[in-house]
Amino acid sequence: MELFGKPIITTSEDGTINIKVLSITPEYIDTRLAELAVFGQINYNIEEVVCTVQNSASQKQAAKRLKDTLGIGPAEADFLLDLTIEEMAYYFNRENCEKEIARWSKLKEVLVQ
Repeated sequence: MELFGKPIITTSEDGTINIKVLSITPEYIDTRLAELAVFGQINYNIEEVVCTVQNSASQKQAAKRLKDTLGIGPAEADFLLDLTIEEMAYYFNRENCEKEIARWSKLKEVLVQ
């Protein structure tokens, strides 16, 4: 059985829509866990993150501002930009984020066996 992550849909400046679907592997899970760990690193609330993104002229500028303001890496900034507000609100709740990390860790254990 092969597992896949949620599709990543992006739109290029020329209007081209790109859809990327990744297989869930131990490496994929490690990346996901690193992305989720960003919520333990930042001491900002969701309103500040949303405001930073909304007040940016482009996604590139938003990523730079998030990196500078929150002290996170490019992958973590991209992860935040890919989230819906509902997903972000869910993860900003530490208990929910810890549950999600536990789920991904458990799945990795199953895949590695």
